[in-house]
Amino acid sequence: MFSRFNDYLSARRHSVVSFGSDQIQDFFDELERDCQPGTTTRLRYLKLVDRFSRHLVAISLRTENPAAEMLAREHWPEDEPTPVYLSEQDDKRLQAVCVSASCESVKELRNTAIVALFLGSGITAAELSLLRVQDLDLDGNRPSVMVEKHGPRLARRVPLDGFALDVLRAYHDVRVELTCPTDWLFVATSGGKPMKPDTLLKCVRAALQRAGLSAADESPRLLRNTYGRRHIAAGKTNEQVSNLLGLSSHRTVTRLRQTLEFSLSIKG
Repeated sequence: MFSRFNDYLSARRHSVVSFGSDQIQDFFDELERDCQPGTTTRLRYLKLVDRFSRHLVAISLRTENPAAEMLAREHWPEDEPTPVYLSEQDDKRLQAVCVSASCESVKELRNTAIVALFLGSGITAAELSLLRVQDLDLDGNRPSVMVEKHGPRLARRVPLDGFALDVLRAYHDVRVELTCPTDWLFVATSGGKPMKPDTLLKCVRAALQRAGLSAADESPRLLRNTYGRRHIAAGKTNEQVSNLLGLSSHRTVTRLRQTLEFSLSIKG
């Protein structure tokens, strides 16, 4: 995401230390030709540029942040759709499937491990597809997965939730013994090809079916949002959960927190 803005600046002989609000606005004017009306693409770019500019000011590479005033004048649309997620009860039911699954083949073990990793780390489908065997660290007191930077999402090491550990260890033990020409953590074929998005989608849907669950969006996004909401409920701040999810903006986490607050207000 940021690379497009950087390429735009470079093509016009500007850099990240020399651009101003005029260049940001010109970039947005060009961006509008590619974006669907009513999307939040402009706002997400502005938030990203603002955060990056604040960082440059903090390390004395810039003296001012040209995005700050522009961001203050912007408003997020109030009619954004509510993010999809599993309730706390349904979250536990899907966790139980990951813990108790009896896998009769390497493929079944792989598919269960995929769902456990989505639900236990909140990573995206694209991030999971790019994981390598060495990125999964199950030793020590804090098992985690290392996620490299992908698009607008930040590189990060994400601690794994406890329910996911047994199946991930079982799969990892099998994976390191496989004779495979690539080091992708999850492979689709014996030739070592990475997992395709539609296969990951099928893994999630099958796990939901085993748990007796259904949702409007039965995709990895559902599990990512459920993970984020779980950690909000556990007491983490918006900043902490956004960092876990690799987000430069708090918007997604704010919306997830609103669903939790609404749920609590109904129970109260």
